[in-house]
Amino acid sequence: MSGLKTENLKLFGLFIVSIPLLIYYCSRDKPEKKIEKEHEEELVDIKSWSELDANLLGEILSRLCLTAQARFRVVCKNWLPVDPIMTTKSLPWCLTLDPSLTPVTKRLDIQLYDASSSPNLASQHYISLAKLGIPSSSYMKIRPSVRHNWLLISMRQRRLFFWLRRYWLLFSPFTRKIITLPKFDYPRRFLFHSTFSTQPDSPDCVFFLVDASHAGKIALLTYRSGDKEWTAKQFDTVPNFARCSCSLVCLGGLLYIVSPCGQLATYNYNILDGELKFECLLVKRLFVRNFRSSRIPRVFELDGELTILYCGSDAQENATLAGAKQCIQRYNRAEKSWTPLSSLGDKALFVSDKNLQVATLNKKDMRNNGVLLDKIYHFSDGGCIVYSIENGELVEFKSNPNLLEDDARHFHEYKNTCATTLSDTGKLIFWLEPPCVRVAYPGITKDY
Repeated sequence: MSGLKTENLKLFGLFIVSIPLLIYYCSRDKPEKKIEKEHEEELVDIKSWSELDANLLGEILSRLCLTAQARFRVVCKNWLPVDPIMTTKSLPWCLTLDPSLTPVTKRLDIQLYDASSSPNLASQHYISLAKLGIPSSSYMKIRPSVRHNWLLISMRQRRLFFWLRRYWLLFSPFTRKIITLPKFDYPRRFLFHSTFSTQPDSPDCVFFLVDASHAGKIALLTYRSGDKEWTAKQFDTVPNFARCSCSLVCLGGLLYIVSPCGQLATYNYNILDGELKFECLLVKRLFVRNFRSSRIPRVFELDGELTILYCGSDAQENATLAGAKQCIQRYNRAEKSWTPLSSLGDKALFVSDKNLQVATLNKKDMRNNGVLLDKIYHFSDGGCIVYSIENGELVEFKSNPNLLEDDARHFHEYKNTCATTLSDTGKLIFWLEPPCVRVAYPGITKDY
């Protein structure tokens, strides 16, 4: 009997040990069958190539040349009537910000206007700074700027002795994204100017802070996506480079540091240990006379080239300022010199006291709003002056000091403008590149 008991115990033990093995093999076979079933269901749900969505076909077709589009249409009968989805550029949009309201409301009040539609107000945005960890004591000093349709706002807070703390906020009014950058402390003697290389939400975007107001030194701070703090560098300047309140432009992988006198330095931000190079050290007398006449230099990109524009800060006093005529010139990098600009082509410039926007106009904008090609529209508190370009000099074409009042809609060159609502002079005005608009073709639904 004892022998039978031991045999039974052995068999029972083998049975217990084999249970996990059976479970393992059973569970291993089941997912394969599941995957096969899911794959079969997917094959059943997939439509034929001729039944693809018309919007998708239109997107593909818009990226092909004319020869490839002809070949694309003859693939099947349903692809023949599909038209490409084109994008059109309309007039620049306008963004306003009133910093004087921030200490009271404890938030940023932003309005977005569409100049080509009526009513002009497209959207309003309210950003609570307390939710972003920005203390109330920093509300008083707000310095905004716009690039790539992103509003970059810096807020300054006083610290002990002669130190300041700066907070950074980026906001996209079209996508409603908010990005915050690391705060940092610095001595009060520094006067930083800021810019960034590309879309702030892209991984290869680089943010820059530059101070060139001290003799013999240029301070450069950079921040890249993924960094925990700003990286600071200091460069020695050449003797001929004058200290200044500089303008910054990112173009072709280079950061351009431009002085109001036309002097220029470049920094290659694609190299981690890049050096500052001084390309143009010649002081241009025309720029100096404009700068001494209280005209603000605006440096921007035009058709892939660096361009500078001198425009007065007040339209009513602009024409009577002493000094040289207002000018617009382009930088020739091969000759390392500034040359007069003769024409804007199919573009127009929209200038405010805070920024500048290059607009590529179409016939619809010219017909409905009266905006003319190859003109510069300078908006300010005093109204608007329209300039033409003659060999690098700005010649007044038309002025209307009452543009910001009720009769502005009768202004021939720019009807239904968003500037008609900007009667409060405390607001800061920024021009934005308009969002792309999809044109509806037969068989394709509208998508705005």
